[in-house]
Amino acid sequence: MSSPRPAETVPHLSDYLWWLLPAFLKQKARDESLVSALADSVGSELDDARATLTQLIPAFTAATAAGIYLDQQGRVRQVFRSPGESEESYRARILAAHEIKHLGGTTPGMVGGLAAIGYSVEVIEAFLNTDRWSHFIVRVLGWDGVVTDQLEFYRTVRKLKPAHTRAVIESELAEGLWDDWEEGAEPAPLDTPPSATLDDWTA
Repeated sequence: MSSPRPAETVPHLSDYLWWLLPAFLKQKARDESLVSALADSVGSELDDARATLTQLIPAFTAATAAGIYLDQQGRVRQVFRSPGESEESYRARILAAHEIKHLGGTTPGMVGGLAAIGYSVEVIEAFLNTDRWSHFIVRVLGWDGVVTDQLEFYRTVRKLKPAHTRAVIESELAEGLWDDWEEGAEPAPLDTPPSATLDDWTA
């Protein structure tokens, strides 16, 4: 593996620009130098550009890939396509993977992580100071209809919840809007309340 370029080892590019300057331009103390002020100004703009590119480039490749190339993007993020999953749904989960991995364990993390896969939710700690202190409610307020596999919703909740806690799912969605259970099939664990009240509905 190649070693990083010098600019990649410096937190602030103004420091890198100052380092690049020839010695005759660095005769004054840095805090008194006009050249240093120019380097600081340009370096600040470059820092912003680098931060933007760092965020955009990975998202851009996943946002435009398709087929086996989208699968490759998913494997890099340890996100795998579900059987029969649409390109749109898989792409949404891939783009959300980084955010979900880094947001877990907090209420804002639960809200933001589920928003990343298309769900607007409210998190309610309704059981504080009771014998069910480790339970909390995730109330689903809206859904964009892209990630249609209900199991992925529950997997995301499990990734985002604090350790040793349990989410109780409630929903404001209209009945029949979303469900992974087929009539006549043996109910799976996720189809049993109180952890899966959405599964009380049939499409």
